Amino acid sequence: MLKWKRFQDRSIRQKMFLTYALLMIVPLLAISISFYTYAISIFETRIVKSFEETNLQMMSTADNFINNMIKSSEQPFYDEKLMEILAKDYSRATYETFEKSMDFRYISDGVFKNLMTFNPSIDSILIYPQNSSLIYRRGYNTTFNYKYTPVHEPWYQQIHNNADKPVLLGLHEEKQMYAKPRKMLSVGRVLIDADSYRKIGVLLVNFRVEQLEKLFSGLTDKRDVNQVIMDGKGTVIFSTTPGMVGKNLIEPLSQIGPGSKEYYVVRHVAKVSGWQFYSVVHRNQLFAEINKLRDFTVLLFVLLVAVGFVIAFLVSGSISNPIRRLNRLMRKVERGDFDVTARQDSLDEVGHLSRSFNRMTAEIKDLIERIKLEEKKKRSAELNALQNQINPHFIYNTLSVIKWMSQAQMADNITEAIDDMIKVLSFSTRSTQEYVSIEEEMAFIRSYAELLQLRYYNVFDCEIEVAPDVLHYRTLKFMVQPFVENAVFHAFTGQDHQYQLNIRVEKTEDNDIQFIIRDNGIGIRQERLNELLEQEWSDNQTINSIGIGNVSRRLKLHYGEKYGVVIDSTEGLGTTVCIRIPAMEQNPVPHGPRKEEAV
Repeated sequence: MLKWKRFQDRSIRQKMFLTYALLMIVPLLAISISFYTYAISIFETRIVKSFEETNLQMMSTADNFINNMIKSSEQPFYDEKLMEILAKDYSRATYETFEKSMDFRYISDGVFKNLMTFNPSIDSILIYPQNSSLIYRRGYNTTFNYKYTPVHEPWYQQIHNNADKPVLLGLHEEKQMYAKPRKMLSVGRVLIDADSYRKIGVLLVNFRVEQLEKLFSGLTDKRDVNQVIMDGKGTVIFSTTPGMVGKNLIEPLSQIGPGSKEYYVVRHVAKVSGWQFYSVVHRNQLFAEINKLRDFTVLLFVLLVAVGFVIAFLVSGSISNPIRRLNRLMRKVERGDFDVTARQDSLDEVGHLSRSFNRMTAEIKDLIERIKLEEKKKRSAELNALQNQINPHFIYNTLSVIKWMSQAQMADNITEAIDDMIKVLSFSTRSTQEYVSIEEEMAFIRSYAELLQLRYYNVFDCEIEVAPDVLHYRTLKFMVQPFVENAVFHAFTGQDHQYQLNIRVEKTEDNDIQFIIRDNGIGIRQERLNELLEQEWSDNQTINSIGIGNVSRRLKLHYGEKYGVVIDSTEGLGTTVCIRIPAMEQNPVPHGPRKEEAV
């Protein structure tokens, strides 16, 4: 199962690749989405505006057409003879049939012909007189239906009941003028006698639905948009989609709201006719071209992303590969192989890092060689030290012979001096270890002080006080000896005074250990005291040639800045030295008794 790595745990190449890829993909994606959204928004705005303009143009054309029809229906009002004929009572006429025939000819060949000539869009005209069963008519390619009467038709009642204004009839069947009913649109009005204000007839001006198709013939080329005109009852009277005329679409179109996800619908209602004008388009048809643009944009985006991936891969590789090579070389160095060299073929940060790496490996290699040489010298020195141990053993054996001879001669002072000398030499050459116990260090100091008393004829008294609870702690070897040596050699210079040297070792309140070396000698001037603290080696050839300043530095290096040496001296009164070290347990190392015999 694959585990998701944190970004910071990934390799440099993966980080750079992901960074470059995101820097390219996110802007491209944002630009593409923004461009597509903006294009859709602009396109929708223009489409809706185009639909509105088309609808308004259609309404204007339709209203002009209806106005012409209405004006044509007004012409009979201005024909006085026509109005007289319609108001005539033929039952009082001498020659009723002849008058009817002449009146019919006048209306049909005169009035109707002039109207149809003036307005070619009229398909047929009819007048239904109020006081006669005669129907005046004229039309193109008509066959009069004598059996039909429209008196009980709803549209007839609608016209008859609206005597004060013309009535625009929606799509209806015309059964009077044709053998078979035809779909017609009509303008009807009631003819009124100007003198008596009574209804004398009903005028009906018919025009075919095909007239609308002629008016809007240019719209049929827009196959992706369906332009629909519905009358007041919701019946389609015009549509750019064949077969829609005569259907009632008011309910289906009402269900398509402005926020429809499938269709765009623009609706207007004409003021003159009351007709409803719809522009309906399916979104898939509307966005066919822009969808092609979208597909092209997606393809271009994929290609750019692929190219971006390749570029990111190459660029990240060009940066990370030198680092990876340098990492492999560093692993070789970790395994101890310093004979490696990084390529320095660039001037960037990686090139500088490679040059620094080469310098580092060269310095490490040189340092290792120096360490090897020093270790070789150290081993040689150890061999020399082991070789030189032969001389002390010879001295021990010789001093033992002299000690036995002095005992035989009853020379006690010589015996004691030789015994102390043997102890001092044994402590100095016994071991190369740096730490000894306080008990061992103070035993060495006691023997060393006795030797100095013999040399200076007991010019000073030495008192050593060591608290029993500090004997098992450890201390640096030869830590006290330089201060004892300095007191005897430099402080005890007069012969007329008995000098005192007091050495006390004790535990402090904060569990440290302090060595106090106090004398009553001539004291040390401040200038000389500074010189003693700064010198690394003693000026005189002493038993170990270790200077006071060296002891102070050794203490700070081993124990820290808190510990060290404090010297307080007053010229003419004496000197007090305080050495402070931490209380550290000494690991006991058993030493067998030394046999004082020839090796």
